[in-house]
Amino acid sequence: MSQSNSAKRPLTILQKSTKKKVTVRLKNEVEYKGKMDNVDSYMNLIMTDAEEIHDSKTIANYGRVIVRGNNVLFIKLENEL
Repeated sequence: MSQSNSAKRPLTILQKSTKKKVTVRLKNEVEYKGKMDNVDSYMNLIMTDAEEIHDSKTIANYGRVIVRGNNVLFIKLENEL
């Protein structure tokens, strides 16, 4: 039982990581890097200073990006890995 108490919930970690840099990969293989301003319980994200990345190259810069949670494949916290 102690293992489940020490387990970290992904949504809780994301909510505590607002204002940090993240990489978001979508199911259609589009990738964004930027600062996560907000995340909700559906993993909808609001990102600022976002860049669209393809083959490790920046192809577009956006001031603000809103990502719908059901399109997200994974979210990587830049300072965690």
